[in-house]
Amino acid sequence: MFDIISALYYHWDVFLLLFLRVSGLVFNSPVFGRQNIPMMAKIGYCAVVAGMFYLSIPQVNGLVIDYNDDLLTYVLLCVTELLFGMILGFVLNLFITISFTAGQIIDMQMGFGMVNAFDVQSNLSVPVTGNLLNIIMMIVFFVANGHLRLIQMMYNTMYAIPIGQVAFNPTLLGPVAIKLFIDAFLLAAIVAMPIIGSGLLAEACFGILMRVVPQMNAFSIGMPIKIILGFFVLSAVIPVYVYFTGSIFNQMFTGLDQMFVALMG
Repeated sequence: MFDIISALYYHWDVFLLLFLRVSGLVFNSPVFGRQNIPMMAKIGYCAVVAGMFYLSIPQVNGLVIDYNDDLLTYVLLCVTELLFGMILGFVLNLFITISFTAGQIIDMQMGFGMVNAFDVQSNLSVPVTGNLLNIIMMIVFFVANGHLRLIQMMYNTMYAIPIGQVAFNPTLLGPVAIKLFIDAFLLAAIVAMPIIGSGLLAEACFGILMRVVPQMNAFSIGMPIKIILGFFVLSAVIPVYVYFTGSIFNQMFTGLDQMFVALMG
């Protein structure tokens, strides 16, 4: 135990860079960075993970960072490592919030556009259906050991992009970020597509009924029917959505790999 503390003490500069890389991901992650998790618990978790990485990765253990005792250079390295972790956390947020985007579209189709729930993670109002889909997604994420894949992914970054060698190339980061935005939006549209289709079908039926029975009040009858139809379709879609979250997670980790390549310069 004393040897471990001594190694971390004499190489505190490397450990701090490693700690900042892990912290950038953890604090910006929708999985580990929730607002209801105590700050000290997250800091302790980052320190433990960074310490384990330092002791188990030969490329990190004993690494010497050449900054020529220049404080400004070291501060820039710290900021770079922190941004590296935050970018990875941003990619995770982008795909996890697919559930909220799809939920907002579904609520608009079902007539719940003005109904929101409070999300303790972001301190913002989120759509009710989106909150339900997000809970299901997070349950599947942990059941499928997604949190362990995140730790493994961060472990692999130490080999792919060693500490102090992160490169931010806008010509590579820009196209990757745009592609990830498009992929996330398309996945959200796919999740909401059954509800959108049922809503359009209901609107077409109401239009025909209005032609056949002009005296019918389409608003008073149509809204309850759309809500009931939306609930039935949503109940039928949820089992498929549970299976589809696997594709979302695979796309998410593929996007993280693409971001690795962009950050390698």
